[in-house]
Amino acid sequence: MKESKIYLNFQGTEQAMMEFKDLEYMCCLAKHQSITKAAQELFISQPTLSQYLKQMQQRLGVTLFHVEGRRIHFTEEGLLFVQEGRRLLRERDEMSHRLNNINQMGRGVLRLAIPMGRGSHLLPELLPEFHHRFPHAEIQLFEGHSKESIHQVQSGSCDLVILNKPSFPIQLEYEVLGIERMMLVIGSETPWANSVTYNKEHQAKIPLSLCGNAPFILHKPWQHTGQVERRILHNAGIKPHVILETKNLEASYRLAACGYGLTFLSEYHITHLMNHTDAYHCVLDDPLSNMELIIGFRQREDLSFLARSFVEWSIQKMSQR
Repeated sequence: MKESKIYLNFQGTEQAMMEFKDLEYMCCLAKHQSITKAAQELFISQPTLSQYLKQMQQRLGVTLFHVEGRRIHFTEEGLLFVQEGRRLLRERDEMSHRLNNINQMGRGVLRLAIPMGRGSHLLPELLPEFHHRFPHAEIQLFEGHSKESIHQVQSGSCDLVILNKPSFPIQLEYEVLGIERMMLVIGSETPWANSVTYNKEHQAKIPLSLCGNAPFILHKPWQHTGQVERRILHNAGIKPHVILETKNLEASYRLAACGYGLTFLSEYHITHLMNHTDAYHCVLDDPLSNMELIIGFRQREDLSFLARSFVEWSIQKMSQR
């Protein structure tokens, strides 16, 4: 826990900064009525404690005690300081205990942002088991496109976002959950299916240049899939004949499978949608087709116990796929 500070104004002084450490040292001194014994309990040397207490009083601008021989005499301010200090330390410890109990029970709210297409398959993988581990947790879900989802976390409205790492810069920290490939979906009854071959890993492939005259089903430009597929087509020198634009990933796959046009889709979505007799799923040579799936957050140190647990759980779960 970061050292907490309290600001005080004593008569005739500027605003002074008091730390819980000041309270701990003074209360320990009052308990033992001896700098030597207080230093022993605090596991510091007697000169170190004496010097700290001297500088503390100078910093606060108030005299809290006098030393006469081996005796400690507290001033009126010192007695009040110790009395209120004990109360503040007790309240601090009670709050810490209550927070720890909340953490251990997994109570609280987890605010998660995720694009709808991603969430339709990923949330059923993650949420049921996470709920079983933390049954008292409340999940609040935001479903929007990639930029909206990222903004929810950047603005503090959500704790976490799960999405494919976008091509534009994001002001977030993140963990990589896995690597996915963007694939070209070609209906098995289309003319372009005749040009499909297989590599040594038995993966379907086709030079994208052979598909320049094909009709394409593209996703909306504000979707991550839509942005990546347009860049891949541009890199291949293809100005596509767009027969349809849709934000519906399942519809684009099924339309491609029945021969309406060619489309691009991530390997992850294809796994959940495919019927092996419908279409070829072709790997692409463009490096852009390899996409990172990430879970993003503003700052790791600011994450709640529940959010940290979800990040760890997501990494563990995705590593088992």
